[in-house]
Amino acid sequence: MTALLEVKDLEIKFRKDKEMISTVGEISFAVNEGEMLGIVGESGCGKSVTSLAIMGLLPKEMSQIGRNSDILFNGTSLTKLSDADYRRVRGKDISMIFQDPMTSLNPVLTIGYQMKEMILAHEKVSKRECWTRSVEMLKKVGIPRAEQIMDEYPHQLSGGMRQRVMIAIALTLQPKLLIADEPTTALDVTIQAQILDLIKEIQRESNTAVILITHDLGVVAEVCDRVVVMYAGKVVEEAPVKELFVDPKHPYTKGLLGSMPTLINDQNRLNAIPGSVPLPEEMPQGCRFAPRCSQAMPHCYTAEPPLVSLGNSHATSCWLYDKEEQKYG
Repeated sequence: MTALLEVKDLEIKFRKDKEMISTVGEISFAVNEGEMLGIVGESGCGKSVTSLAIMGLLPKEMSQIGRNSDILFNGTSLTKLSDADYRRVRGKDISMIFQDPMTSLNPVLTIGYQMKEMILAHEKVSKRECWTRSVEMLKKVGIPRAEQIMDEYPHQLSGGMRQRVMIAIALTLQPKLLIADEPTTALDVTIQAQILDLIKEIQRESNTAVILITHDLGVVAEVCDRVVVMYAGKVVEEAPVKELFVDPKHPYTKGLLGSMPTLINDQNRLNAIPGSVPLPEEMPQGCRFAPRCSQAMPHCYTAEPPLVSLGNSHATSCWLYDKEEQKYG
C-alpha cells in the first residue's frame, strides 16, 4: 500500500538568541489513505510542531527544517513547494483543525464569510453555490439552524458549536488528509464524544486520512487505527492501536498507560512518570527518556537507541529491544 503522507527524517529547529535549537529530531512515519493515525505524548514532545511543519505553517524567520528532511504527500515533496503552491495544497488537499477555535476563527467576520472564503480561495464558483455548500456542510457536522448561523459571529456560539464550525471549514473541500490537533481539549466530556464520533463518521464516509494529535490515550483507543508515541521530539514507539494497549514495549509508553485511571483496580493514587519533558536546549545525551526511566542502563545515557522493528508493524526505540537483544522483548 502506497502511503498518502510520508514524513522522512523530519528535523525541526527553532532560533533562540543566535543559535538554532532542535525541537523535533529526525522522526519518520507514514499515513495511509483512509487511516486514522494517533500521535500521542506529553506537552512539549513536538506533536503540534510536527503538524505545523506538515501544513507549511512554521514561521520561516524563526524555524528551519533539516536538509535531509522530507514530507511527501501523494508522492510530491511538500518541502520543495513554493509558498503559492503550498497555499493551493493547504485547505484543499490537507486541512487542519486547531486546538482552540476561538483563536482560529476570526472574531470580526461572520461564520458564513469564513466558510465561503475557504471555498473561493480554491474554486471558481458562484456566491449562491458557495452559500449552499457552506450551509450543507454546517448541517452535515450537526449544527442546527445552519442558515441563521451563517450570519452570526464566533462569540455568539458555544465552544462545541465553534469546534463544529472549524470541522466544517476544514472539510468543506473534501481534503484527502485531515490533521486534528487536540480537537476536544477545551470541551466537556459529552461534547468531546460527539466531536470524536463526528470526525470518525466523516472519515468513514469520505475515506479521509486523519492524524489525531492528543495526549489522551482513551481517545486514541476509541478511534485510532495506529499510534505513534512521541517523547522529547523523537518517535519512541509505533504500533497498531490494539497491540500498543495489549503489549506496549517502550518504558515511556508503559508509563503513559500506567498513569491512566481504570475502573477495574481500586487505586488510591494514580501512577505518574517522575520528572518532566526536557527543554529543547537541555536534551540529555543518549536516550532522551533515560533520566526518567526505571529500566535505564549505563548504555542508555551515552548512545541514542535506533527504532527497531519488532514485527507486526510494531517498532520501538529502546536499547531493551536492540537487534542483538530482542530476547528481552
